[in-house]
Amino acid sequence: MAPTIEAKKVSSKKRTTKPKANFPAAKKLRTRLMLTQPKFARLLPGSTRTVSELERGTIPSEPVARRLIELERLTKALSEVIRPDSLGKWLQSPNAAFDGLKPLEVIERGEIDRLWEMIYFLRSGVPS
Repeated sequence: MAPTIEAKKVSSKKRTTKPKANFPAAKKLRTRLMLTQPKFARLLPGSTRTVSELERGTIPSEPVARRLIELERLTKALSEVIRPDSLGKWLQSPNAAFDGLKPLEVIERGEIDRLWEMIYFLRSGVPS
């Protein structure tokens, strides 16, 4: 008797939702920075809808994932030199150290290195 091969049933339904992830937790980060979804979206390469999807657990694209990791690292470093409960207000207030720009605007302009430089000087105690 010859062995029989059974065909597996293949579902014709397409997957309509993306798998969930916590990369880092976008809502937790946004809340920690005290930003609205539209303001947080300005920091990402994405829209308010992107932020909403991330907060529901959608896996981010590679550029968004890199930015989330960078923002998480920056937030952690800023929390060492600025009171964590003041961080959101500080990000949204004009700052003479950044030529009157808000730190949020500095990040949007792609000049995040200016914030890292400030953190370096504050950590080291070296006058700028």
